Amino acid sequence: MTALRRLAQSRFFRGVVAIAGGTAVAQAVGVLLSPIITRLYTPEAMGLWGLFVSFLGVAAVVATLRYEVAIVAAASEEDALALTRSGLVLGIFTGLFSALILEVMRKNDVLGYGHLPPWVSLLAFPAVVAFAWGKVLRYYSVRKGTFGLVGRFTVVQGVARPLAQVFFFPLGGVGLLLGESLGRFLGLTSFIIILPKISPGVLYGLSTIRVLLRYKSYPLTMVPSGLLDTLALMAPIPVFTSLFGAGIGGNLALAQRVAALPVSLIGAAVGDVFYGEVAGLAREKPQSLRPFLIMTMLKLLSVALPIGLFLRYIAPQLTIWVFGDAWEATGKMLAALAPWMVAQLAVSPVSRAVFISRHLWIKVIYDVAFLASYGIVYKLAGLGYLKAMLVFSWTQVFLYVVYAVLLWWSVGESMVMVVREEA
Repeated sequence: MTALRRLAQSRFFRGVVAIAGGTAVAQAVGVLLSPIITRLYTPEAMGLWGLFVSFLGVAAVVATLRYEVAIVAAASEEDALALTRSGLVLGIFTGLFSALILEVMRKNDVLGYGHLPPWVSLLAFPAVVAFAWGKVLRYYSVRKGTFGLVGRFTVVQGVARPLAQVFFFPLGGVGLLLGESLGRFLGLTSFIIILPKISPGVLYGLSTIRVLLRYKSYPLTMVPSGLLDTLALMAPIPVFTSLFGAGIGGNLALAQRVAALPVSLIGAAVGDVFYGEVAGLAREKPQSLRPFLIMTMLKLLSVALPIGLFLRYIAPQLTIWVFGDAWEATGKMLAALAPWMVAQLAVSPVSRAVFISRHLWIKVIYDVAFLASYGIVYKLAGLGYLKAMLVFSWTQVFLYVVYAVLLWWSVGESMVMVVREEA
């Protein structure tokens, strides 16, 4: 009982509960509405939504030049505020640029993006801005320890998106994309309470420019790494759509949405709090970093394994009953994705430790290997989408195991935070 009481009173546990609780509510609404959405929209429409969301994920990496990551580890509150304000402004400019890039990809039918209608490029601007602002304000809230705001943001955004998609159903496949964009903007209202702390002061001046230069290692090293990482994570839908058609892409989009539930519910919450904790440990008790990393990873694995078994053996039997006859392929994809989900849930949240390490090259190596592994899909395309997906999934398990070992090696008493070197 004493141990449980200490756990319940710990800041780490309370932070995880605050974020995970919000995510749970959002995911519950998403799960309840998914059977309705799959009966309102076709697999082809879901495939277009998947392409759009994949693009948003990649664009969001560049939208803030990864300065949002530096907010948590910033050496002072003044630096954190300057980084936060700069990230919000950068999101506007890169949102415009992203819209132009999407139009070029659509016109040239790059990775199946030619399936998208012309007006989608106009919708990309507000969607990227909302995505970028959400990341910036989320990381500022993590720095301040206001995990309740992060949980509230997750709830509002997670509930608004599927509700808007149901509401816009009369517009056809357009409704999925409009709901996605509107839901992201509505989520930003959760951060209104902290805006007065961010808005005062001169936005740009010599002091702000000095701060951006001081933390230049984040855009210089993490933008390339983040692009590789996000491209690898977001590429399945474009790759499978270009090889097997929009219908298969739509089934994969739904399968990833289902498989991502535990990752977003548990992994995102643990990842946010874990990052805040390791930043503090690196400053004050670096000798505790390795035990904390291993302990967190093992606990995540104990949660991930039963979920993986459910996706592998039970979820495929429930798919048609839950989502409808048009989504039979989704169940088979869930079984194939199960090993990948287990490895991702166990390792991905703790991988944020590398952000405050000198060994950023570890993430770059992992990201390059991850992206290169898509060659397997093209190599096995002739055997069908399911065989290619299963082999690809187990390849990701191997890469995550290697990544976990490298993370353990890189985290130790010799770890030196980037902010120490730049302060």
